[in-house]
Amino acid sequence: MTTHTPDKPERPKTLGREVHEKYPASVVGDRDAYRDELTHVDEHGDVRMVDVGEKAVTQRLAIAEGSILMHPETQAMVLEDRAKKGDVLACARIAGIMASKRTSDIIPMCHPLNLTKAKVEIEPIASGARRVRGWAPAREDGRVGFRVRATCGVTGVTGIEMEALTAASAACLTIYDMCKAVDRGMEVVDVRLLRKEGGRSGVWDREAELAASLTDADGMDEAEQPVASALPGGPNTGAQAPAVAFVGYQNSGKTTLVEKVISRLTQRGVRVGSVKHHGHKGFEIDQPGKDSWRHAQAGSRHVGLISPDAYAEYARTSEEVTVTDILTRYTDVDAVIVEGYKAAGLPSIVVARSGIDRMRGRDSFDLINENTLAVACNDVVARDFRTRAMRAARAEAEEAGRVFDEESVQLPPFLDINDSAAIASFVYEYLQSLQ
Repeated sequence: MTTHTPDKPERPKTLGREVHEKYPASVVGDRDAYRDELTHVDEHGDVRMVDVGEKAVTQRLAIAEGSILMHPETQAMVLEDRAKKGDVLACARIAGIMASKRTSDIIPMCHPLNLTKAKVEIEPIASGARRVRGWAPAREDGRVGFRVRATCGVTGVTGIEMEALTAASAACLTIYDMCKAVDRGMEVVDVRLLRKEGGRSGVWDREAELAASLTDADGMDEAEQPVASALPGGPNTGAQAPAVAFVGYQNSGKTTLVEKVISRLTQRGVRVGSVKHHGHKGFEIDQPGKDSWRHAQAGSRHVGLISPDAYAEYARTSEEVTVTDILTRYTDVDAVIVEGYKAAGLPSIVVARSGIDRMRGRDSFDLINENTLAVACNDVVARDFRTRAMRAARAEAEEAGRVFDEESVQLPPFLDINDSAAIASFVYEYLQSLQ
C-alpha cells in the first residue's frame, strides 16, 4: 500500500510523453506542473467555472497579438483594396471587436464580461528592405502579411486575457476568410499575450519577462550570434553563393514564377539574392527627379546610393557586364535566383508556359540542354516535349543503325509551373546537394 504525505502528493499519470518546456528559467521559476493547482479543475478532476464572487473589483487590461502571413501579391491586394469581398482590414477590425465581446460563447469556462474597452489595430508587415511608418517591422524569415494587436479592458473581478486573444485570432481569421480565394496558403501565427494588468497578480509583460533570458552564458545576445548558413557559399563563408537560373522566352511566365519561388525560399529561412537580365540597352536609374537620377542626368557615370541598411550602384559600361562577374558580389546570401541569361551556362530551370515564343516563333524545347535541372510547364507541354524527345532519339538511332531503346532517352524532371511550392522545394534540395 502506498502512503502519501501532504508535502509530496502522488503525481498523476501522464500519457507516456515527455514535456520539454521552452520557457526561460526567469519566466518559469521553480514551477512544478504536477503540484500547481488548475483553478478550472475541481478536486474530482472535473472542469468547472471558477467562483470569482469573492474577488476584488479592479481595472484590468490585456493586450494580445497575432499575425497572418501571406504571399506578397495578397498583401498588395489588401492594401490596394482590390479584394472582391470588400475592405479586408476594416472588416477584420470589426470582427475582432465583436469576437472579444462574445468570448464566453466560444471558450467554455470564460465568464461573460462587460468590456469597457475593445480596440483592434492592424499593421502590414514590412519586407526586409522596406521600412515604412505605420508598418510592422520585417520578420527574420522575410515573410509578409499583417500583424494584429488587440487591447481589451474591463472593470471587474476576473481577467480579460482571453478576450484580447480571441479578438486577435478572429481578426486574423477574418483576413484569411476574405483572401482565401486567391491565397489558401496563408498562415495564422504567433497568437500570444503581450501584457496584462490588474488583479491579484498585477502586471505581466512579455517583453520584460523575456529580456533577461536573451543573454547566454557568454553574455552575447541571441540576436548578435552569427547564424551559419545551411547552404554552400553565402554568409559567414566569404564565398560566392550558388545560383539557379530560370530561363525562357518572353511571356513564358518567368517573372511570376521567380517571384513566387523567392518568396517560398525566403519562408523556409533561405537568404535569397536575385539577378535579372534587362534585355534592352540602357535603363533609367531610380525615379526621375530623385537626387541619384539628377546626378546621372548631369553626367555622373557611376552613381552610388547609400542608406543605413542598403546600398545600390549604377554605372555605365562600354559592354555588358557578365552575370558571372555580377555573381561574385553575392556573398551575403545563401542562394541567387537568376532570371534570364539563357546562354550563360548556369544550372537552370526552363520555364515554358506554352512551349512557344509566340512573338518570335522560337521553341522552348530547344532550351533544354546539359545545364537544365528541370522544366517548369503544364501537362500538355510536358507530354509534347516527351514525345518530341522520343521521336528525335528514335530518328538518331535509326540513322546510326542502332536499335532504339526508350530507356536511353534522358529528360530532366517536369515540374508543374503552377506549383511554386514544389518548384521551390526542388531548388532547395538542389542547393543542399551542392554541400
